[in-house]
Amino acid sequence: MIEKLLFIPLIVKDLDEALEFYTEKLGFEKVTDVKGPMHFLTVAPKLVKEPEILLQVPDPEMVGEEKAAELMNQIGKSPMWIFKVDDCRKTVEELREKGVKILNEPSDNPFAINAIIADLYGNAFLLQEPVK
Repeated sequence: MIEKLLFIPLIVKDLDEALEFYTEKLGFEKVTDVKGPMHFLTVAPKLVKEPEILLQVPDPEMVGEEKAAELMNQIGKSPMWIFKVDDCRKTVEELREKGVKILNEPSDNPFAINAIIADLYGNAFLLQEPVK
């Protein structure tokens, strides 16, 4: 029986710059950082630790040159994730001040206030403040 989703993999170009973006700009926490044959690095929003985002740079020695190249071509093409926020407009302004790219300004919808941001590789994330 499947119990829960633990990790969401995200292919990145550089682990250090990705870690800096997700912790310094988005305010996530580093959860796991294990160096070995493969660098296992995860981040998560501070208030909710699961699922963790697994930041990965494809290793040609582990997956082969062809698969590593294929995975690198996926950078910036992840499906849009949806993050719940408590105040969409305030969050967008805070992220803008930190240099995060805002793709769509906050807009009112019948069920939520939404905005869209992008990470340093172009992956889009929807910020959603549910209407109370």
